[in-house]
Amino acid sequence: MITLERVSKTFSLRHARPRTVFDSIFPRERYTYEPFHALQDVSLRIAAGEFVGIMGRNGCGKSTLLRLVAGIYRASAGAVHVEAAVAPLLDLGAGFHGPLSVRQNVFLYGVVLGLTRRGLEAQLQDILDAAGIARFADARLETLSTGMRMRLAFTIAMRAAAPVLLIDEALSVGDEDFQRRCVDELRACRARGRTALLVSHDAGLLQALCSRLIVMDAGRVVGDGEPAAMIARYHALPA
Repeated sequence: MITLERVSKTFSLRHARPRTVFDSIFPRERYTYEPFHALQDVSLRIAAGEFVGIMGRNGCGKSTLLRLVAGIYRASAGAVHVEAAVAPLLDLGAGFHGPLSVRQNVFLYGVVLGLTRRGLEAQLQDILDAAGIARFADARLETLSTGMRMRLAFTIAMRAAAPVLLIDEALSVGDEDFQRRCVDELRACRARGRTALLVSHDAGLLQALCSRLIVMDAGRVVGDGEPAAMIARYHALPA
C-alpha cells in the first residue's frame, strides 16, 4: 500500500547573520544557509490493512515522513509510492475559518478532506454530537476552545473514506472520554481493513492500536518490528 525506497529529505535552513555592528543596527538581510537532513535513506513497506506506529524524539523525522506520504513534501532523493487515497490528520483544522459558524466549518473542512456536501449533510448532527459541541453549531468557530476545535477536526476527518489514514499526534486532543472514543473508532477502522500510519509519543496507545512499530532517530529508521521490542528499543536510544 505504501512504499518508500531510499528516501531522503533535506531542508535549507536560513540564518540571519549580521557581519558588522552596522549590520546589527541597520540590517541588510544578510543570511547564511545550512542544510538540514530531516530524513536519510529511509526504506519502508506498509501492507494494506496494517496499523503501523512511528516513535522517536522530537525532530527525528516522523512528521516529515508522514508529509512525504501525504504528498505535502517531495522527496529530495528516492521514491515514495502510495497506492490509494490518503486522509492526512496532520495539522488538524488547517482548513477551518474562524469567523464562520461551526456548522459551516463542518462543510468547509469536510470538502477539503474529500467528503461530499450531501454526505456531510446526512452526518452533520452525528459529527456535532460525537465532537461534543452540538450546542455550539451556530456559534462562530473562533469562540470555541482549541481543544473543542481539534475534537471537531478529528471527528470530521475520521469520516473521510480514504483507505489510508495518516495521524500525527491527533489523539492527544480532548479529554480522556473523547480519546477513548477516538481509539474505539480507530479500532473499528482497523477491523474494516483500513491502513494507518500513526505518530505518537504515547507508547501505550501505539501498542494498543498497532501490530508493528517503527523507531526513528536523527532522520533514520533504527528499529522496525513487534511493538514491545520496539518500545524497549526507543527507550534505549542514547540521550
